[in-house]
Amino acid sequence: PVLIWDYDYGTAYAYGLYRNRASLVNANADQLDASLRLTNLQFTDNGTYECVVAARGSGVAPQDEAATMELVAWVAPNDPTITDDYKPNTSNLTLTCTAYSGNPAATLTWYRDGSRIYNDSIEVFTSWRGYLDAQSTISAIVNTGQSPTFQCVANHPAFTSSKSVSVTLGAPSVSAINISPTPTEYNPLLELDDVILTCMTQDGIVPEPVYEWQHDGGPAPANAQRYGNQLKIFSAQVEDSGTYTCTATNAMGTDTGEV
Repeated sequence: PVLIWDYDYGTAYAYGLYRNRASLVNANADQLDASLRLTNLQFTDNGTYECVVAARGSGVAPQDEAATMELVAWVAPNDPTITDDYKPNTSNLTLTCTAYSGNPAATLTWYRDGSRIYNDSIEVFTSWRGYLDAQSTISAIVNTGQSPTFQCVANHPAFTSSKSVSVTLGAPSVSAINISPTPTEYNPLLELDDVILTCMTQDGIVPEPVYEWQHDGGPAPANAQRYGNQLKIFSAQVEDSGTYTCTATNAMGTDTGEV
């Protein structure tokens, strides 16, 4: 049970996970009226609730009446993300948009250069926690020389406005390599610092580029690790100084930058 109200004694008892969260409001037995209030609503509160009214008395046969209602607690999903799969030999581009962990599942809509796409494949998956992951996949043939932009728009009852993400088919362009922490005249990089180099390309370019790093024309230092478009140098040494080159490559082209 969630809560039991004893009219004769004027007491209400909440149980288990509902303790300190469930209470009766507007309880009036004479008017046959009572409401259940749940505070700090949680995803696990979803489900069917039953109100049972039991009449008991001396010399009176027990009588029970019940009514049910369905409670749906909205959970806003994460912002949508797009993954890609491009086949250069067939010019076929497959894009998958996913909005994770909602209740109910988000509604996903695709656009190509501003025009609605209707031939998407839609699936909804239930995560191990019970949340709903919405997923929509489209496929398109992209001719040589085209650079279309695809946009996935997510709508959900818990959103105050729609969320969207866009990708554009094209070759990567390296605009800069950022250094963190940023060295200055008064705060230079020091030996044993952890340094992060980030290869900056345009947002939302597909296919997702592959990044390669070189140090003074050779391989990256042994104490460095690659994470996507970043090169992380742990406990930097004096010999790690020099010129770092980032090469970003996808099926549409390649570009290089250095710092």
